[in-house]
Amino acid sequence: MVYLGKKAEKNKVHQHVWKDLSAVKIEELSHLLLQNSKNETVFIECSNLSASWKLFKGIFQVKKAAGGLVVNTKKQMLFIKRHGLWDIPKGHIEKGETKETAALREVSEECGINHQQIVKKLKTTYHTYYLDEKLTLKPSYWYLMKYTGTESTQPQIKEGITEAVWVSAEKVPELLLNAYPSICDVIDEFIGFDSAFSIASI
Repeated sequence: MVYLGKKAEKNKVHQHVWKDLSAVKIEELSHLLLQNSKNETVFIECSNLSASWKLFKGIFQVKKAAGGLVVNTKKQMLFIKRHGLWDIPKGHIEKGETKETAALREVSEECGINHQQIVKKLKTTYHTYYLDEKLTLKPSYWYLMKYTGTESTQPQIKEGITEAVWVSAEKVPELLLNAYPSICDVIDEFIGFDSAFSIASI
């Protein structure tokens, strides 16, 4: 994972800490991202954050996605298992769609439910991968949603999703041990917003 900021936080350990970006570091970073099988983290301390972010994005093609962190009236959170790892529903933003519309649609398609509503915007996460032999950056726009329906979940098997389940608060930390790293940040933000998963407050 790559973090850009003014200064690395002392309470977090990063395998690599760099000072600003340059053409040489961009090339080194691109190789590191493609070969990073150990989930190492890179923190880039930026004197000019907006300029560094523009330079960073320049090495990628961009594919945007949106998704939802969904909580039901039983104070349970909706998780999916995708390719063997726990995740929360998200997917590609189609041409002409807003981020919000795409997020709601992806929850419906990947989990088989239709009574979710957006409560607030959460953070945006980013991950990189290889697509058509090109280094690709996927920004994922996340929304907190509440669900008031009674439908049974139906995982979208054709998209590699084998489970779509409601998980109680006390079981979430166990699932996160086998989850995509980027969703941990999204869930941390939500827990800070509402640590009891209280639907009354959203």
